[in-house]
Amino acid sequence: MTQSALQTAIADINSRWDAAFNRGDAAAVAALYDAEAAVLPAGGEAAIGPAAIQALFAGAIASGIHNHRIELHAVAGDDALATQRGRWSAQAKNADGELQTFSGHITVVYRRQPDGNWRALTHTWN
Repeated sequence: MTQSALQTAIADINSRWDAAFNRGDAAAVAALYDAEAAVLPAGGEAAIGPAAIQALFAGAIASGIHNHRIELHAVAGDDALATQRGRWSAQAKNADGELQTFSGHITVVYRRQPDGNWRALTHTWN
């Protein structure tokens, strides 16, 4: 797989991730993860496996986080594993009802599946 094709594939996953999260579909977000995936939120408990990952993002959605966006900065990998570096941003209202934007860095490791699709294996952010 060329680096260009890999970057296109990861950018597509990011678009699908953001779209699913922003429409409130935690199940569709979780479907983008490998069966052995771990999501490691900054300062939070690890979510390991599809059910825990879905619950983590369902909680984030229920808390009012919206307008999530992943900005891809770099991709590297081969035909089996790939990594992504980038930034993320999202919005939520504070206790006074004011809209706040927050952001940070994101790192994701992907594993290519037997069907050729990529799924996130490890996902962390700050």
